[in-house]
Amino acid sequence: MSDAEFATDSAGEPEDEFAAAGGAEEEAEEGAPAWMVTFGDMMSLLVCFFVLIVSFSTMDVVKYRQLVGSMRQAFGATPAVQSTVVIGSPASIHAASGMQGEEALTDEMLEHELTDAIEAEGPKGQAALKRTERGLALTLNGESLFATGSAELESSAYPLLSRVAKAARFFPRQIYVEGHTDNVPLRGGFYLSNWELSAARACAIVRYLTDVEHIAPEKFVACGYAATMPVASNRTAAGRAQNRRVEFIFSAGDD
Repeated sequence: MSDAEFATDSAGEPEDEFAAAGGAEEEAEEGAPAWMVTFGDMMSLLVCFFVLIVSFSTMDVVKYRQLVGSMRQAFGATPAVQSTVVIGSPASIHAASGMQGEEALTDEMLEHELTDAIEAEGPKGQAALKRTERGLALTLNGESLFATGSAELESSAYPLLSRVAKAARFFPRQIYVEGHTDNVPLRGGFYLSNWELSAARACAIVRYLTDVEHIAPEKFVACGYAATMPVASNRTAAGRAQNRRVEFIFSAGDD
């Protein structure tokens, strides 16, 4: 190779290397810097974290407990309920808690759920909730549940009873369903007296909660009191209407 050819080749190599280096720099300048990848991942994780926090803060407690209960049942870990039930004799009931730990509905949560149920589904002036020595008492007017002289539930009562069932399902103690009537004797019809009618109405509600809402039957006691426990005077039509009622007694704790 001549000196001229060698000089030409030697002079060309630096130019090619410089061109390659320049091209690499131009390529490196395109796109985001490397630190942006880590920064983007961190921002995504923070967004997911705050979304998770918000979802927990607005979670429906009862729906969460239903989900937990469904998962337990799916894996065969259903809670056991041990109780002795004597229809019409509340004093003889001794029940063990069927819900434990985070599944059990506290009294405060129960009151909140029942209040929401009344506001959302209860007919105006036809439902009331109060605390008593026996426990939390939910009173439903009989006319909003049954036709006169009948123990067949009206379809209009289903939404409210379904809301009550959501709370009753996770209540850890006994629930008394008590039927009451006024003192007007029954004339004709299927039931011979107010005793049969009041007991049949309580049983109809318990049957709905167990057969339709699938709540454990051991949780309930159905009682019929006829006109023996009035809350108003039977001398007026308004008073008799108040006496025709069904009460849910969510029993208080032993402490």
